[in-house]
Amino acid sequence: MTQNFLRCLMCRQFRTYFLLVIAMAFIFQSLLVFYLLAKVKDTEGPTEFGSSDSSRIQQAFVNEKEPSVLSNSACGILSKTALSAIKRATTKKCKEELSDIACRLKNNQLVPERLPNNCPRKDSVPGSSLGCFHDNNQSRLLSSYGVKLPGLTNQKCIDLCGQSAFLYAGTHNGKECYCGNKKPSLEHLLTKTYCSVPCDGQSSQTCGGVDATEIFDSGVPTRDSAKLQAPIVNGTAKIAFILTLNGRALRQVTRLLRVIYRPHHVYLIHVDARQDFLFRSLLQLELKYPNIRLSRKRQSSIWGGVSLLDVLLQSMEQLLEIDSQWQFVFNLSESDFPLRSIESLEALLAANPGRNFLKSHGRQTRQFIHKQGLDRVFHQCESRMWRVGDRNLPAGIRIDGGSDWVGLARSVVEFATAPSYSNDPLLRGLKELYRYTLLPAESFFHVLILNSKFCDSYADNNLRMTLWRRSQGCLCQHRHVVDWCGCSPMVFRTADWTHLTSVMAKSTVFFARKFEAAIDQSVMNRLEEQLTNTSLSYPGLDCYWESAYHRADLTPKPNKALLTVALSLAKHAISLLLQNSVAECPGLRPSRVVAITSYFRHDHYLGDLIHFEVDEKDVEFEALVKPLTKTIHLMKSPRILSTLQVGSDFDPKEQVFRNRLGVLSSRSKPIATFKWTGHINTTAASQLAHLVWFDPDDNVRAVHNVNVTDASKMGNQNLEIDHPLKPGVWLVAVIYNGKKNCHN
Repeated sequence: MTQNFLRCLMCRQFRTYFLLVIAMAFIFQSLLVFYLLAKVKDTEGPTEFGSSDSSRIQQAFVNEKEPSVLSNSACGILSKTALSAIKRATTKKCKEELSDIACRLKNNQLVPERLPNNCPRKDSVPGSSLGCFHDNNQSRLLSSYGVKLPGLTNQKCIDLCGQSAFLYAGTHNGKECYCGNKKPSLEHLLTKTYCSVPCDGQSSQTCGGVDATEIFDSGVPTRDSAKLQAPIVNGTAKIAFILTLNGRALRQVTRLLRVIYRPHHVYLIHVDARQDFLFRSLLQLELKYPNIRLSRKRQSSIWGGVSLLDVLLQSMEQLLEIDSQWQFVFNLSESDFPLRSIESLEALLAANPGRNFLKSHGRQTRQFIHKQGLDRVFHQCESRMWRVGDRNLPAGIRIDGGSDWVGLARSVVEFATAPSYSNDPLLRGLKELYRYTLLPAESFFHVLILNSKFCDSYADNNLRMTLWRRSQGCLCQHRHVVDWCGCSPMVFRTADWTHLTSVMAKSTVFFARKFEAAIDQSVMNRLEEQLTNTSLSYPGLDCYWESAYHRADLTPKPNKALLTVALSLAKHAISLLLQNSVAECPGLRPSRVVAITSYFRHDHYLGDLIHFEVDEKDVEFEALVKPLTKTIHLMKSPRILSTLQVGSDFDPKEQVFRNRLGVLSSRSKPIATFKWTGHINTTAASQLAHLVWFDPDDNVRAVHNVNVTDASKMGNQNLEIDHPLKPGVWLVAVIYNGKKNCHN
């Protein structure tokens, strides 16, 4: 079929550009597109949730013979959102947890209705009426935010505005609530009789009038954050660092520690429970450095998960036990890197004792609540955050949030974690609330501080900088672990140096994120040179190694397809080494892969180092292998594509394949990436190209239309088929023609 298809293309009357991508040809292999291994079991994430109605999902549970998950007499039929989550969960335990949470949510037993605010604005009487004021659509006295609220009462409007940090709340015409920060002028004051329309939610109460608004004092403090004091020259402060680590970037982690380490500070390292290699490799630090500890209370800290807040609180509790002298705690990850010296950070902290460094969202609070998913209930199980339903946030408190990278004073840490404060109504209520909250660490400490006795210590600056490009960073790339679309900052590259130094020059920042040596190590080298005021020079400065596999790993489970291919490549390497005379040296037959390490130089991936054993004891080898991408242009014509690749585990944010060696199994999810040259006639009748996938039997398995006009960024297209891929050689073709009508 493939031959006929190609012959047909060549016989067309119009100009056609046809390209084949050979997606996975190792340096030891020739024409191989997808090396698909049969009978390789692999666990993929759960399928995308659908939008089927309650009755259909209800029937699905009946068919699954798990009525106990659904048949709860106290709840009746659950919401579509809850039923969808329960259906998609795979374990009975997770299904039962989701069902219980959905039931408690439906019965208003999950979220506190009201929490105390222990930080009222000075010289204010929360909830007091300022009077009835003339007001209309043309000139609102409170113009910052407005909404029609079913069941409106004066208190409901006050709570809503206070929750969003507005100083004043106003009810209008029985159903409308308005918020603002400007105190109304007395020249607009009317008699109370003008505010006589009954409240929609309580007819015995009045909520403004037709052209009149009754305005109330919400009692919340202003948003202003007290300015930081200038650093004290040679000032000192003892810092505790929490490093929450994930992945396998050991070399980058040790580099970070080397730059921030000082003997008088304290370092607690939490390694994700699924990352045995990193934990095992860092354990030796405890033997050399008495002020470095690795936490044994390890959790799986998935993106957006409740477990991340648990990790931070547990780590802070451990730090209080480890050392009684530290004054501030800062959390960092493997992706952070300092912009200024630790001594300069100490000087700033010494000048600002007791301050808490957090970054607010910088937008309308109602918008933040909605985009952050704070008005939804989530539950973490099966290493996923499941959306269970909608909720109302507790009344009485101010909501805020932003970044989960913070610097906190010891007094706040003690309040948040010490057993003596566990019964504090605000703290207890917030911990209940955030047990079912997406991205909890991005707002828990903000809300706790702003509504407690520590509110005056809030500094709206977490001393960090991040690089946001929302067109790339907000692509829902975390949908495999969360029922939500979130955003992530970009990795800094050398091209961002001007922006980075510009922000440093005008802002009080001490750390930046994200950095990733596997993408761009040069920018980190440059930063370290500036930080230490020295010129770096040592062997391997421009090289980087990152583990992909080690036989001693307990978690995660090894990729069987990767190991099978690696062992085959090891055998081929030995065959080449012995010039196909393997029979003469039987002891050199590869027996086991010890480790696989990705190798980079000058910010380019150069291949993977396969470390393997042979039958002969005490003999080990290492082979450098690299996948080759071969693109075949079948006609002499201007090239419309600059790149065309096929692989898996594509990172759309950073535009790279995380599966660097390109090994695919029958359970893999292939994806084609492409970038146009810009040499395309954009006025042509057709601005679409066709991406065609052929299986090993020459059957067309999928055809996708892709736009050819955007040459500024890399495009991508998944192969979307439901069943496992057939083992063998697959082909991918990209076809573009410059005419509108085409016929065989």
